[in-house]
Amino acid sequence: MSDRLSEITSFVKIAESGTLSEAARRLGLSLAATSRRLSQLEARLGVVLVRRNSRHLTLTDEGLLFYERAGRALSDIDAMESDVMRRATEAAGHLRVVTAMNIGRTRLAPLFRQYGMLHPDVTIHLETAEQAGNIVETGHDIAIVFDPPPDSALKMKRLTSNPRLLCASPSYLQRRGRPRSVADLGSHDNVVVGHAQQHMWRGVTGEGAGPRVTLSTNDGELGRAWILDGAGIAIKSLWEVADDLASGRLQRVLPAVRLPPSAIAALYLPAQGETAKVRSCLDFLARHLRTPDPADPDQRERHPPPIPSAGASVLPADQTRRNGNGATVRS
Repeated sequence: MSDRLSEITSFVKIAESGTLSEAARRLGLSLAATSRRLSQLEARLGVVLVRRNSRHLTLTDEGLLFYERAGRALSDIDAMESDVMRRATEAAGHLRVVTAMNIGRTRLAPLFRQYGMLHPDVTIHLETAEQAGNIVETGHDIAIVFDPPPDSALKMKRLTSNPRLLCASPSYLQRRGRPRSVADLGSHDNVVVGHAQQHMWRGVTGEGAGPRVTLSTNDGELGRAWILDGAGIAIKSLWEVADDLASGRLQRVLPAVRLPPSAIAALYLPAQGETAKVRSCLDFLARHLRTPDPADPDQRERHPPPIPSAGASVLPADQTRRNGNGATVRS
């Protein structure tokens, strides 16, 4: 294929130059090499393309037809390369994104609309799914996920923190009473979403008696529906229940208890991260995807308080104090 392309390129230069010697100069080849390329092309096509003598050349009818079409083809190749190289520096093309259903609908959709307005040459397709699949197989450019797997072969960009909290519905708290301390959780029901929350509950209650597991599921939306219906106390992501807290459908329980946050991150193929559309989109999301504040749904001015790192102890604030050296110790 490379030999065919070099023969065609040489023929176009010959047709435009008027002489073999001028074409050789423009191509940076010897006169013999230029003449050989022309002869190889004519032999492969089985037609004479150029009538030539030592000083002049003219195109045959077949040569003229081939020149017109070859010229257009080479122009298209140049344009194609320019367009592709432009996308390394200018955001353009089709951007396919997949994300978890709840965050995609409530938080990401407005941000992608803003991004699309800033980058009119990018067309955006946002899919919501219960779980982001293998983007290599699905053809997505970016997957936005909670708690990305640590062993993924994909590149990861952390977009924001995802705080967790204890919450329950007003109807449940009215019926069973509001726990005033971690010890009170032993007399309550809870809803557990995923196996990891079993360990998180043990981190909250320590060696004490934790809440009775009334319902468990691996479906975050189903767990949310249960606690909205008054099934018990649950550990939920602030991203999932911020609107419920702001509207009063759910209430925080033991707000002094600090739970380790997870991360909201973008996964993408390493090579895709070099394209301007992916790079600019990830930078935009990292700048604008802030943790929701239930006290201020519009987030016009306030920011949420700092969240402890994932390795921080899960303790009520009233069970810690400062010693004489300023270090935090358990009471």
